[in-house]
Amino acid sequence: MTITFLMFGLSLPVVFAHERVSDALQASAVKIKRWGGGVLILVGTWLITLAVWADMFARVFPV
Repeated sequence: MTITFLMFGLSLPVVFAHERVSDALQASAVKIKRWGGGVLILVGTWLITLAVWADMFARVFPV
């Protein structure tokens, strides 16, 4: 019987902590999307730069 009370007693803090964590993640979703967009723009710019000046990069970084 004691174990049952302990399990129910411990389940409430876990539920409240889960709600706080999920609320915090949902609140920061806009920031995460903005950072992800910035990273995609940087990677795309780098790939376009490599494509435009491929010959120069091939001389500088021989494989």
